[in-house]
Amino acid sequence: MLIVLQYEAWKGGAKDIALSRFLGIFSIFKSATSGHTGSLGAISKQEVENVFFGDDKNVKDKSVEAAIVIILENGKLHKGDLAHSNKLNKNPSRGLGDTRAPGAAQGSHR
Repeated sequence: MLIVLQYEAWKGGAKDIALSRFLGIFSIFKSATSGHTGSLGAISKQEVENVFFGDDKNVKDKSVEAAIVIILENGKLHKGDLAHSNKLNKNPSRGLGDTRAPGAAQGSHR
């Protein structure tokens, strides 16, 4: 909840709060497919410039960090409890995150 409070304070005007206090990673991701499902990949610098800044020649900083600030300033906060909503697991059909083969756990892989 502290992270949410820090973000709300930052969005409210307390720009002295470092973004790293409430951001986990400084990247923007998009779905490899055209929907809201599928694997995610980081967008390219060209995509950042085209989507967030267009042909505006007056913008000096067209970095990913500047695009993240645009998202944070104009976006909507979605609160949720990931620990109790089963959203921590990225793909439950892939075995609940257990990457070990069944035989490897018992030592029969030799």
